[in-house]
Amino acid sequence: MKVKCNEALLSKEIIELISLSFSHTSDSSLDEWLSFSEIKKAMDRGEGVCLEAVDESGLLIGMIYAQQENLVNGKEGFEKWVVIVEAVHPNKRGKGVGSSLLEAVEVYVKKKGAKKMFVFTNKKDKGVIDFYKKNDYEDAGWVKDYQYGEDNSAVFLLKYI
Repeated sequence: MKVKCNEALLSKEIIELISLSFSHTSDSSLDEWLSFSEIKKAMDRGEGVCLEAVDESGLLIGMIYAQQENLVNGKEGFEKWVVIVEAVHPNKRGKGVGSSLLEAVEVYVKKKGAKKMFVFTNKKDKGVIDFYKKNDYEDAGWVKDYQYGEDNSAVFLLKYI
């Protein structure tokens, strides 16, 4: 497996992987919670990064996109990065792909001055929460109805990097 930067986030393969990865969740409509055009703008400004994992044959098996928190917040926004989306092909889960992507993005953003990484997910998504805790993220609280939809509270997880 190889992890590398992906400058062409809007590739058909990336969008298909994200769709496939989130197809089992009730909040899986990408149109409602993920804007590829805004991601591209953030990447063009140097405020976001997309990494992809490919297998030995070059097949896309995972991706992660993270961006700086709002830079309006000055130093605080500059030093905090947020994992917006991470997707691993269902056939490759449990094989270290997600952890490798997470570690690689942490190294990347640390070089850009980050001190903290955040991620948030549905409070009921135990599998995702356990994955991040396994990768040394800790509870940072939750916000009622933070995400789109009814009864969709978010849990926030934090890691000092």
